[in-house]
Amino acid sequence: MQVFVCGSHTDVGKTSVSAALCYAFKLDYFKLVQAGSQTDSQKIASLCKDVKIHPQGVFLKTPASPHIGMLKENVNYDGLNIPLPDSKNLLIESAGGLFTPLDLKHCMIDYAKAHKLPAILVGGYYLGGINHILLSIHALKSYGIELLALIISGEQNMQMDSFIIQYSKINIAHLSTYKEDFHTKALELKEELEKLNITLKN
Repeated sequence: MQVFVCGSHTDVGKTSVSAALCYAFKLDYFKLVQAGSQTDSQKIASLCKDVKIHPQGVFLKTPASPHIGMLKENVNYDGLNIPLPDSKNLLIESAGGLFTPLDLKHCMIDYAKAHKLPAILVGGYYLGGINHILLSIHALKSYGIELLALIISGEQNMQMDSFIIQYSKINIAHLSTYKEDFHTKALELKEELEKLNITLKN
C-alpha cells in the first residue's frame, strides 16, 4: 500500500508519526518536498535503522513554504509530476498542512488527489486543534480522498477526542509523547490501528 501522511497544521508531529508507522508496519519512506537543511529523512533514519529511505522528491534549502523556496532559489518544478518511488509499501510524507503550497500552483492535497493516494491525517492537541482537524477531514472528503486513519500526537486529551469522534464519526489512534521508548510507542500505535481494522501493508 502507498499512503499519504498529511497534517492538520504545521508541526503536529507528522514526521514522528511517519517514523512510527514505517517502523511498525515495515514501510519505505519518501518525503515529497523537503524545505530546509535539517531533513525529516534524517530523523526517520535516526529512529528507524532498518527502514528504506528514498531520496526526497524535491529538496529546497530555504526553511519556508515551498513556493517561497522556489522563488528564492530560482527553482521551477511541477509538484504534481514528482515521481513516486517504485515501492509497494510506501509512506509519503507531505510538508506542512493540506493546503501548504506544493509549488507555485498546487497544494499538498492536490498531489494526493492526483495520485489517488489514501491519507492518514495527523493532528495535535493544542488550542485550535479541533478546528484544524475537522477542517482537514472535511477537505479530504470534498476532494474525494480516502481517509484511512486519524492519528493525534501528544499526551491524550479526552475532551478533544470525544468531541472530534462525536462530530466526525471517525475514531482516533494516538502516538503519545516519547523519549527513549519510541519503538514501544510505535508498536502501541500499530496495535491501536489494528484494533480499528486498519493495516498499512499489502
